[in-house]
Amino acid sequence: MKRFFSIFLMAILAFSASRASVVTFDFSTPGGITAMGYPVPAQSSATNLTQAGPVTVDGVTLSATDGATPTRIWNSQGNYTLRIYVDGSITLSVAEGSIAGITVNTANSSNFDLIADVGDYSADGTVGTWTGSATAVTLTHVGSKNAQVASLVVTTSADGPGDDPEDPIDPNIEKLDSLHHLPALANGTPFQFTSDVYVNYQWNDYLWVMQLDDEGEALAALIYGDTGKQYRLGVVIPAGWTGKKDTYKGMVEVTDPAHFANAKNILDEDYYSAFDCTGYLGHVANIENGWENYKVFFDGVCLSEIDSRGNFTIKSNETDDAGNPVEATMAGFNKFGIDYPVVDSTEVYSIEGMLINYDGKMEFYPISIANDPGTRLWKVLYAGEDGVQYKLNDTLYVAAAVDSDAGKLVYVTDNVDEIYYDLYAEWGYAEWMAWYPDWIALDCSGDDQLFAALADEQVLAPGTVKGSLADRMTNPRLVLNSTPVALEGVELPTLTLFRYDLSTDYLTALGSEVGRADGYFFYKDGQPCLCSEQDTVVVKLNFDYAPSLEAEMAAREGFYYGLLCVFTLDEPWQENTEGASMRRIHATDDNYYTNYTIHPLAVLSCAAVEEINGDNQVVDVKYVSPTGIVSKLPQDGMNIIVTTHSDGSRTTVKRMGR
Repeated sequence: MKRFFSIFLMAILAFSASRASVVTFDFSTPGGITAMGYPVPAQSSATNLTQAGPVTVDGVTLSATDGATPTRIWNSQGNYTLRIYVDGSITLSVAEGSIAGITVNTANSSNFDLIADVGDYSADGTVGTWTGSATAVTLTHVGSKNAQVASLVVTTSADGPGDDPEDPIDPNIEKLDSLHHLPALANGTPFQFTSDVYVNYQWNDYLWVMQLDDEGEALAALIYGDTGKQYRLGVVIPAGWTGKKDTYKGMVEVTDPAHFANAKNILDEDYYSAFDCTGYLGHVANIENGWENYKVFFDGVCLSEIDSRGNFTIKSNETDDAGNPVEATMAGFNKFGIDYPVVDSTEVYSIEGMLINYDGKMEFYPISIANDPGTRLWKVLYAGEDGVQYKLNDTLYVAAAVDSDAGKLVYVTDNVDEIYYDLYAEWGYAEWMAWYPDWIALDCSGDDQLFAALADEQVLAPGTVKGSLADRMTNPRLVLNSTPVALEGVELPTLTLFRYDLSTDYLTALGSEVGRADGYFFYKDGQPCLCSEQDTVVVKLNFDYAPSLEAEMAAREGFYYGLLCVFTLDEPWQENTEGASMRRIHATDDNYYTNYTIHPLAVLSCAAVEEINGDNQVVDVKYVSPTGIVSKLPQDGMNIIVTTHSDGSRTTVKRMGR
């Protein structure tokens, strides 16, 4: 009986020795801070952990290093948190046994970017979890601003951390310092990688990594197999991991991965963001251009119907090296099992994913597919490319519909006089800018029914006007591929129609713009002109209008007209000597106006001083507003005051109008 009792007692003691214990570091309350041995900071003040030195609670020691700002406990209006700044860290260690787990409870999950030097660390919402077995664990903050920690809960074990079960690395193994040399290795060759790489994407046993060479070129590779780690995007994997070079279905990859260590830091998003290859799908799809294993992004592309296996085709209207329009395509496959949108053949999409060489052809594995919200009209007109499909993300207002030799065209404007001009990526700023309303013609492609329907509408809903851009540098138009949707319950606002007074020799209209042209109407050498006076150099405009309208104007040659018209350019403007576009600036060339054709749609006003009956002689003509303001030219809402005399002075007042 005595011997049995002794064995039983030893078993209890052994169980107690191996039992885990839990230690809490509470930074959220004055009592918790005091219990750790730190002074409680006053309002808007801090307790610097590096100055206070390490503290030990129930066998667990907490120490800290400073980052961009000292690691500290901060008091903000009575809210206490441990704040770890970029590159700052805390270390938890034990003198006996090991650390088996750590729970990090955050006070602010929006900036909670911690990495561990050993074991495995992950975060989910407001809780970070570390698992492993170590005598010391260092958690480093790598995000911007600061990580705000409410408490740390440390689980310890009386058992030691144990030995590393991983096999040692063969010292004679092939050494590889660049992903550039990977394809040259013979299949089956084991190697150790002696440079750092960073994570570009990870899905199950697929790990895509990147490396920047000495010239700054990004090199890509695929590692296939269980690395024993789940890495975050952008983390740097230290040198020293091993693998074997292999080729599967023409795709170079690394297999048998081993000796993968914890990430040592996280790079900025610029490193691991997808390459924007919009407009270059044809180039990327060419296997000889070496884009395999890169993460890419395409905007404004079309998708074919997705089949039951997740296969689909990406289509992009682009130009070849000779400048000819081509339709580029690439096969896609839902490798990662993402949710696909319902495909609309008239819709355009933005897609991001990985490029794979499969049997000598490039395939696309999507990470995300999103309906393109559309592009602002001003961006399409100033940065768009002919042949590319666009969806206009503006409310558009119908101003005119013209059925002519140029096609069945409906002219619309965004009527926008201010835009948010975002140049932050290039120049470091974004600002609101005053802007001119932009115009574009909607090309109905000979569809009488569509043309008639749009001509009767006033306002078109944003995101419903979709088509292919054409003639951007002259008379921009969108060749529609679907029927736009009218915006109900919205009245047509007052449209900004620019008034170009051609009697003063001034015109800066864009192609496809609807506006007003004013001037005296004459025929010069058989050509209709708007000018200042009959005997002066006339504005050399080409006219294209309905015979009935021309007949109406010809009957009153010499009258001062205000015309509602569409302005078109006959040829693209050339760049001037300063390299700036001449599309919006006034040119001094005598032949400047010969590049314009105006298409009068209606007479808005017509005024003249007609012959005075009898022997009266015109002495003076004035154009006076009802408030008494005198103008050199007739304008809407003004009175024409004619002073004549024969046997004395007499004044005649005529109202401006037709």
